[in-house]
Amino acid sequence: MANLGEHLHGGAVDGAEIARVREVLLFEEPERQRKLTRFFALLILAAAIATFGLLADSVATVIGAMIVAPLMLPIMGVAFGVGLGDRKIIRNSLTMSILGILTAIAMGFLLTWAIRSLIDVEANTQIMVRTAPRLIDLCAALATGLAGAFAIGRKDVSDTLPGVAIAISLVPPLANVGILLATGRPDLAAGSLLLFVTNYLAILLTGAFMFTLMGFPGAYRAQRSQRSRRTAVAIAAVLLVLILIPLSATSYTTIRGSLTEQRAALATRAWLAGSDYRLLSVNAGMDSVLVIVAGEGNLPPETDLQDALRGGLNELPVVLEVVPQTRIRFETALAGSQ
Repeated sequence: MANLGEHLHGGAVDGAEIARVREVLLFEEPERQRKLTRFFALLILAAAIATFGLLADSVATVIGAMIVAPLMLPIMGVAFGVGLGDRKIIRNSLTMSILGILTAIAMGFLLTWAIRSLIDVEANTQIMVRTAPRLIDLCAALATGLAGAFAIGRKDVSDTLPGVAIAISLVPPLANVGILLATGRPDLAAGSLLLFVTNYLAILLTGAFMFTLMGFPGAYRAQRSQRSRRTAVAIAAVLLVLILIPLSATSYTTIRGSLTEQRAALATRAWLAGSDYRLLSVNAGMDSVLVIVAGEGNLPPETDLQDALRGGLNELPVVLEVVPQTRIRFETALAGSQ
């Protein structure tokens, strides 16, 4: 394990290396005030960019907010503290995370409030896609936690951190919560918050695992008393158990929804076989499964689809939405080049 840690880190972890990571992740003296000012200034700007990007349904703008957002730092600070078993680091980083979360939600809410009556959230792709976690989102967050801890733990690859920030959605779902609360949709806001919590916990778990794998705890605990080490490890173990409970529940819900969508998609494609219709999308919500098809002509008997779906979708009702398609044929041939 020690050799593996040295290979991952690029050398043995010592006190100087621990101090370097603390300088990057933690808000400690003597630079505490400067770091706090920078953190909240960037976070407010990132939340504003994310809010406007979501309202404009702009993917590029939302990605810009991910690059600017500094919220990854306190989350990785919690992961660092869990990996080291240091309750002070865990407490301080968790406090910064919570303050950052509340700030991002408040920005989304305040910037949306004045124009809330002009917004149709259900017609906005960027808003709706962030109202529920999917299995693929969880997998991406798990990988991002590993990548983030690896990039921070090795100073020779720290320039990859902007890419890590783009890979995970942190500030956009929080701004989304504020937007949805301002527009009177707390049901969708809860789903968006769940997406963030899923990402947060996944990053925390895999980040702590990577810091441990790289050998930081061994070098750190060598400087501490046996009693302090036992206390810190016990606190970290309890925290991990508390984290695993909601993450397991989220994972179960996500996997169940993904399986439901897969079964509905397979049944719908089989039902449409031979017709002029095609499946556009399947979305499993909390209380129903929305199936959208598009085409022209007569649909196959709807009872056939109903029979194929019966018993396979966790008793959720199915809403079938048919998008009409018009095909216009021009008899005039295009003139060819002479």
